[in-house]
Amino acid sequence: MTQNDSSAKSEGYRSGTAARLTGVPVETLRVWERRYKVVGPRVSPRGQRLYSNEDIQRLTLIKQLVDAGYPIGSIAHLPTASLQSMRSAPEKPTKTYHVGIAGAFVASPNVIEALKHSALRVTCHTMIPAEAATLFKDAHIEAVIVELPTLTDDTPNVVSRIQQACDASQAIVLYRFAPGKVVRRLRQNGIKVARATSDPHEVAALCQTLLHSNSQPSPVISSNLNSNDTPPAPRFNAETLSQFLAASNNPYCECPRHLIELILSLNSFEQYSAECVNRSPQDAALHRDLQRTAGQARSLLENALDRLADVEGWRRESAAA
Repeated sequence: MTQNDSSAKSEGYRSGTAARLTGVPVETLRVWERRYKVVGPRVSPRGQRLYSNEDIQRLTLIKQLVDAGYPIGSIAHLPTASLQSMRSAPEKPTKTYHVGIAGAFVASPNVIEALKHSALRVTCHTMIPAEAATLFKDAHIEAVIVELPTLTDDTPNVVSRIQQACDASQAIVLYRFAPGKVVRRLRQNGIKVARATSDPHEVAALCQTLLHSNSQPSPVISSNLNSNDTPPAPRFNAETLSQFLAASNNPYCECPRHLIELILSLNSFEQYSAECVNRSPQDAALHRDLQRTAGQARSLLENALDRLADVEGWRRESAAA
């Protein structure tokens, strides 16, 4: 062992050396540290970051998993031991489920392709949940996955009709906004409920996990802004956003995916605010304001997405496909 090697082991590795050892560019390393806190290197008296052997091992594992298709945001906070297990011996589910899927995003080609790499086998699908009970009739599948932007008092009945039509013993409902009482009622009926995500592989992993376990993610409902202007109609439909998601394939920056998820959530919150129960004229005015505000925020983010699509050339890629 040379004197330099011994010094590096005792003092730590500088950024350039850490980048070379792990295969993570220095710029990416900075972003991962700032945004995801993947490691916490100590800082020398001269202000230089010094990475320990444990940091190097952790960064190497994360780089390998990102290259294998795992989103950085989904693994950045996992313990190193969990990362090692995922890399060396990922657990394979023993049971395969034949499923029917209904929803604008969950039944899109991107999600169906991601599901091919899971334990779920898509037997029937539709992008319109209202048609599922008819289209899935006599399919004799084991589970249905229904994606709805918002949930209403009638949602449990809708899901029950779909289950009965295809004789499915399990059901998963993915949503973006919902009253807590509806979520509780669905769970009381044995239906598994979770917040929707806009990453196809995360959808596949989430549904597979729910079907193999009894876990129930907690609902999250939030938003309150203020705006008086009537926002324009949504510029992008679910199919276009799905195409943009497929085109944004940079594993080191997930900003495009997060931006699209925000737009989808705001779209859903607009609808949720319009459908929410109003107890008085003042309450109705509040919900109209929430709806307008969500629409205004959505419009601003759509402007940003429009610019991003031009810079990244996503429209050209969609046209070529």
